[in-house]
Amino acid sequence: MNEKTDNELPANWEAGKTSDGRVFYIDHHTQKTQWEHPITKQIQFIPKGSYSIILIEKKRSFLFCLLELPTGWKEVVEKNGTVVYVDEKNKCFTTGDPQLMFKKESSTNYGHQSSALQILYGIDLSNKTAIVTGANTGIGFEITRSLAKHGCQVILACRNMTKGEAACSKIRKEQENANVSCRKLDLCSLRNVKQFAEQYRQERLPLHILVLNAGILNVTFRLTEDGYEEMFQVNYLSQAYLAFGLLAPMLATKTDSPPRIIAISCESHRVESPGISIINGIITDRLSPRSPQYFDHLLAYGQSKLCLIMFIAAFRRNQPQVYAVSCHPGNAINSELTRNSYAYQFLVLLTRPFAKSLQQAAATPIFCTIMKHILNEPTVYYNNCDEGSPSSFVYNIKLIDDLWIQTQTMIELAFKKQPLII
Repeated sequence: MNEKTDNELPANWEAGKTSDGRVFYIDHHTQKTQWEHPITKQIQFIPKGSYSIILIEKKRSFLFCLLELPTGWKEVVEKNGTVVYVDEKNKCFTTGDPQLMFKKESSTNYGHQSSALQILYGIDLSNKTAIVTGANTGIGFEITRSLAKHGCQVILACRNMTKGEAACSKIRKEQENANVSCRKLDLCSLRNVKQFAEQYRQERLPLHILVLNAGILNVTFRLTEDGYEEMFQVNYLSQAYLAFGLLAPMLATKTDSPPRIIAISCESHRVESPGISIINGIITDRLSPRSPQYFDHLLAYGQSKLCLIMFIAAFRRNQPQVYAVSCHPGNAINSELTRNSYAYQFLVLLTRPFAKSLQQAAATPIFCTIMKHILNEPTVYYNNCDEGSPSSFVYNIKLIDDLWIQTQTMIELAFKKQPLII
């Protein structure tokens, strides 16, 4: 069955429902009505109640499915028997059943033009808690904003608390009851990451969703206080450490579905990786070069994003209780990723008419956050709300296991030595 076609009506057609729940279709061109869907020839019946059973007849077979009115909607039957659906939040109404206009679990309805809020339509996340890194701007902000608008408690993990609090205020201004807060997380410091995770564990807070979104693109070579190349540590190492540190609260969270980790990677992970090789395995000195001599900013950025996907693949293998997945939000997104380069800012400006908006860029991460059917899929990388095909390194068990071990070793070493100054 083509679910997308089932939801569509030809031009000049409209769906309605009688007081006893029978769905009918109106052809405004001929001024005629009929019980069968004009395209699929299905006959639908929706009894009263918050849950509706749709009976679809097609080729002498029957399909039963449960649908729920979207959050904030209610059904009202007027004195003349007309059924009206009221959106209490937006103060509007329609005679068309919102259940017929939207289907929550139809991934075929989403693609490169989908937005995060379209995917979240009708979803109630009031019983969920999420942490989003780099949430005060760009894609991270849109992910946070979209989750909060649907009731999710979201903790913005940001290095700059002033910008983080400003982002929270902006969300609350748009959604008064938004449950958002900001906590300091400096990914340039593994010690700060440890403090963040320890505090969260001590507070015994639930954690259903962890979005590893933070990222930087440096054109010059920089080392962190831990002695690692900055892009490698911010984009990968610190966020891997954060995932390790928050594993306990995720596993302790009582939920009807597994907790999720969503890592924001990108298609740049396909570039040459100096520190990852089929022949030589994982070369830590090239994952995080110790001097500018071995630094190429484009290769370093792409390699850090490849490490993130490989880590997710290893996490999936080693911690099957948690659903871990990575995704690509889109190319040349107008975010603060390019803030350190005027050249890249100009490039983004040129490509803006052809690039996704921030809401569209947040769609695939949100898709990975809420869709239930993907929990049974082996895919570790999504693109445009669909299964993607990452670098072959991601499927090399020896490499991802080696990276898993080397990652923990590099974190341990950072706490045993003084920062390397060059």
